[in-house]
Amino acid sequence: MKKDTIPIDKNGFSERFFEELAKEYDKADTFANKQKELKHKHTQSTLR
Repeated sequence: MKKDTIPIDKNGFSERFFEELAKEYDKADTFANKQKELKHKHTQSTLR
């Protein structure tokens, strides 16, 4: 049985590593935007 290999670039990182990193970045960016929206809503409600 042949084992599947993951291509690795010259720095020793696999393509999958970068895909996972991009997903985590997207999650963090989405979370940050939600936090900003909540903060904005909170400041608007306290000003009233």
